[in-house]
Amino acid sequence: MFGYDEEILMRSGSFGKLYRVKKGDEFFALKEMSDASMRDREAKFLKLADHPLFPEYVDSFDEGNFFILEEYIWGNPFDECIERRGGYAQPECMRFALSVADGIAFLQQADKSIIFRDLKAENLILQPDGEIRLCDLGSACFLEEADGSGAGTRGASAPEQLEGGHQGMYSDVYSFGKLMYHMLTGKRAAGGDVSIRKIDPGFSASLELLIRQCCRDDPEERIPDMYGVLQRLVDIATCNPREYVKLEKNAMMVLKDMDEGKKVSFKRNVQL
Repeated sequence: MFGYDEEILMRSGSFGKLYRVKKGDEFFALKEMSDASMRDREAKFLKLADHPLFPEYVDSFDEGNFFILEEYIWGNPFDECIERRGGYAQPECMRFALSVADGIAFLQQADKSIIFRDLKAENLILQPDGEIRLCDLGSACFLEEADGSGAGTRGASAPEQLEGGHQGMYSDVYSFGKLMYHMLTGKRAAGGDVSIRKIDPGFSASLELLIRQCCRDDPEERIPDMYGVLQRLVDIATCNPREYVKLEKNAMMVLKDMDEGKKVSFKRNVQL
């Protein structure tokens, strides 16, 4: 149909159609859209997302409809992997979380700051080599453009995205916390309850605190941005046994304050 050696329709939806195509020995993902502005917008952010987490941009062109050609990512949808596994052990989850947090932090630190706005397991692919990749930048936008534009998925995205409120880098932070809960427990968070230790007391208190501080309804109480989340993850992942005991003790104290209804705010959140 398009002149490639092999063309297989992988899925279709409101965005358009996604094909796996082959040219010579190389495979690509070909996304077909009916709207030129949507295609151009996604292509723009795909070019800017020059990070191993995201697919590599190849080309865009018009041929009746509007197309983006990009790297084809082999693997399985991560939501299906989570469902089959019933959640991942903490060490595996930490490896995935560090990769995702590093990529989203890269976007947020780009010129003018980019927010992803639809971070969820369905948009992640687990490759055969065990690495995780994030696709579909169709909801991404510059931070300064976010207000007044709806995006996201109910149950995964921050309240301010779904309710037309003021969006910020902390909006991706919220989605990241929901994703971590899903990865660890194998369950979608019911409402605002994201306590992983209610599911399994063996989970780290430091990780519980991180997730709960990502998923606060009030943006003032969230970790401000994904770079802050990444720093916290690195601290948990790389500390020595003595430092880990201290981290866990401090986390338990803050969790106790939160459970008693005390407000724990991040005063340096300058986006508000």
